[in-house]
Amino acid sequence: MPAYKVHRLLVGNRHVLLLPKLNALQLRFMARELEKRGFVVREGVGSLTASSRRLIVHVNRAGYCWSTKDPSDLLVPLIPYLLEFPRQMVPAKSLAQLYFSEFLAGGVQSVRFHPRLETSSNWTRLRASGDCGLTPDEHLAVTTLVSSNDAAGPFVTDFPTDGSLLLVYGRKMYFQSVLSGREVESSLREVGERRPRNCYLPRDGVFTRYAQSMASRFVEVVGNVAAEWCFFKPSV
Repeated sequence: MPAYKVHRLLVGNRHVLLLPKLNALQLRFMARELEKRGFVVREGVGSLTASSRRLIVHVNRAGYCWSTKDPSDLLVPLIPYLLEFPRQMVPAKSLAQLYFSEFLAGGVQSVRFHPRLETSSNWTRLRASGDCGLTPDEHLAVTTLVSSNDAAGPFVTDFPTDGSLLLVYGRKMYFQSVLSGREVESSLREVGERRPRNCYLPRDGVFTRYAQSMASRFVEVVGNVAAEWCFFKPSV
């Protein structure tokens, strides 16, 4: 996986900075550095809000940072220091839950992803603007759980497939499509890139018929490969 790269997006009226998944030491470091710069910092469970007269910045451990004004000048200089921190050891189940949860839907085993940005109203705004906010570690998480051969879906595509359903966001046309695992792997878009044919997670992050046999490998793959995009690693 590529090393961490700064990605900034304007999503609605929010300036978003996509950060690595941050452990407690990194969040504490950010809090102290922001206090040195005159911000009042309120720390929550896995999150912080830093406030001054000119700027309010929200950061959570998932790596989602946003403000109504561009926080780049404030936070980008801190990133090289964040990348020097050791990765925190956590139980394998806890690491997996940072990315997805499994559940039964109508008797069918399903998975719901928990991306930083590609969800809920942010998802809708990204589709309307033609942007994408799926980070490299999230891309790895999705493709790890998708079988090479089995159908997985529904996904959202910018190209039609047999039986696909037309979707419109803003002035952009998309399609609700069931794809093969190979099609997901070859077309799943991530931040900072665009392919000739692109697919996206559904708005609710849920899909079925994923490769359950791969779920046991997920922690090993993400824990060892996510590197600078995730500062947690499995303890067993």
